[in-house]
Amino acid sequence: MKARLLTLAAALLLAAPPALAAEPNRAAQLVSLMGVEAKLDEVFSTLVPMFGTQVVAQLETEQGTSGTVRNLIENGRGGRERLQKILAEEFLAELRKTYPAMLAEFTAAYRTALSPAELDAAIAFLKSPAGQKFIAAEKQTQASMKAIGERAGMTAGMAAVSNGFARAQREMLDEAK
Repeated sequence: MKARLLTLAAALLLAAPPALAAEPNRAAQLVSLMGVEAKLDEVFSTLVPMFGTQVVAQLETEQGTSGTVRNLIENGRGGRERLQKILAEEFLAELRKTYPAMLAEFTAAYRTALSPAELDAAIAFLKSPAGQKFIAAEKQTQASMKAIGERAGMTAGMAAVSNGFARAQREMLDEAK
């Protein structure tokens, strides 16, 4: 029965119109040309240090792990910073293992969202001189946007802490009286 189903599936794939048979490859080509894997790495590489910091802070507070964490921080080479870095590196390594599945999902999403003709047009654009310039400009503007976002985040964070403590004192202490 399984052999029969496999034979039927193979026959259907072979009999599929060329546009449908090539469609998954087009979407995968688009994802590749867009540099999605590099973008994933860029985003996650930026976030993983926060992961290391947060995990160490959390593990320090938990009864079952606080002793081990304290021992590593106090007696290990590199202390807290090294422990945070190791955890961040391991997190990134595990995330990278999920890239093939994520890329397959992105490919499926583009295959669903775009027709074969639209996939071809997007691929043609990204391969063109204008498309190549667009990709290069996008990398440059992303660096600028990151810096702009970081500045905005710092400003908002400082204001949020100041406002938050003032509000907390009003709501938590003044109301308690």
